[in-house]
Amino acid sequence: MHRLRNPYLALGVVALILGAAGCTKNSGERAPATNAPVIIEPNVGVGKIRAGMTTQQVITELGQPQRKTAHALEYTRLGLAVLPDTNGVVQTVMCGDVTGLGGRLVKAFTGRTREGIGMTSTREEVIKALGEPSSSQRFAGALESMHYDALGLTLTLEAGKVHHLIIRLQTKPDRTVNLAPAPQR
Repeated sequence: MHRLRNPYLALGVVALILGAAGCTKNSGERAPATNAPVIIEPNVGVGKIRAGMTTQQVITELGQPQRKTAHALEYTRLGLAVLPDTNGVVQTVMCGDVTGLGGRLVKAFTGRTREGIGMTSTREEVIKALGEPSSSQRFAGALESMHYDALGLTLTLEAGKVHHLIIRLQTKPDRTVNLAPAPQR
C-alpha cells in the first residue's frame, strides 16, 4: 500500500482536475460566468430575445436550453423560458419562478424594465413605475396577479413582491406608409 506524503497536495490535484472538467461546455451551449442584467422591453423583447425571432434564432443567441419541452425552451440558468407559437416564432417569455419568492429561478433571472421593475420589486414600485394595472386578481396565500394589457405584461406577486413575469411579444405587421412628394412641374 502506498501512502501519500502530502495529502493536501493530493486534494489540490483532485480539485484542479475536477475544476478543469467542470469548465467544459456542453456542445452548442454558451455558459456565461454570471447572469448579466438584461433589459425587459414589454412587447419588444427580453435581452437578446426579440419579437419575431424563431426558436432556432433564440438557440443561436442563448445556446441550447437546459430543458426543451413540446411548448418551451427552458433556460433555468437564466431564470426564464421561451414559448413559441405553432410556427416556432417566439410569442412569450416567462421569467422568474411560478413557485414563489423562494424559487431558485427568482435569483437566476436578473432582468429589469427600463423603470427598474424585476424580481422582488414591490407592488408599490410597480405601480409607481407602470401606473395602475389594467386588471388584477388576488389569490389565496398572499398572491396577486397584475395585468398590463397595453404592455403585454403580467406580474405575479407573493406578499407584495414580484416573483414571476410574463412578457408577451408583439410581432406587428409593418403598416408604415411612405409618401413621396408629388413631382414638381
